[in-house]
Amino acid sequence: MNGTACLTRGLALASLLLAACHPHAPKPMASFPARASLECYVPGPEDYAVTIVVRDTTFLDSAWLRPMLNDIGRNWPVTLPLPKHALDVGFTVYRYGKPSVPEVTKGSGAPSFDRRALQAVMVAASDTTRGYPKGYAHDSLPLLVRFGSVDFTGAVAQMWYSVARPPRPRRGNPEPDYPKEKQRGEQVIAAFTVDSMGAVDPSTITIVASTNDDFANAVVNVLPKWKFTPSTVRGCKVARGIRWEFGEAP
Repeated sequence: MNGTACLTRGLALASLLLAACHPHAPKPMASFPARASLECYVPGPEDYAVTIVVRDTTFLDSAWLRPMLNDIGRNWPVTLPLPKHALDVGFTVYRYGKPSVPEVTKGSGAPSFDRRALQAVMVAASDTTRGYPKGYAHDSLPLLVRFGSVDFTGAVAQMWYSVARPPRPRRGNPEPDYPKEKQRGEQVIAAFTVDSMGAVDPSTITIVASTNDDFANAVVNVLPKWKFTPSTVRGCKVARGIRWEFGEAP
């Protein structure tokens, strides 16, 4: 890492530290397909579902609904906290013509949440390139997108969301071998991946911000020796990329 890549002390580093380590940042959530591994697919109190409900029991084409559900997930900023009550958004797709405009049929009691979810459904519903479900006998198909309900009556496609618990460093990890004369006031943000066994993948280590090359090199050298409690989602140990701040206040 050359000197021009390092950031000097001041507002630039402070803003990076704030973005990477802000204590009030929303907890992340991760999405999972409906047919996940059973050993990791046990809904808990922090789990949340987005389900497309079809009242017509003759409709069984979940493959046609899956891209729509994925579009909702991509356009919905899923963050905690989530409302306690379910949100229902309804609309109808037609064989000939554009779909109806999605509207909230049952609010969650959290207006800002409802607006974000409704917008995601509107984006997904507006994509007419997927056409009309082949083999479906009727000329219109009413759909209901349900956010957060555990009632799966009529569910044809569903996506689970769950709190992704971040990796946590184990006790006894060695400290970086900082240059003694440059230790105080130096700070570094390192990005890296912790694998499902809790080990740091050395090939992923990147210095995002640093006030000193020697300080950053010490962090790079010690990170492969660190061990973490792996990140978990729904009880499954998973690899996860994180950022970590090293430093000592002046």
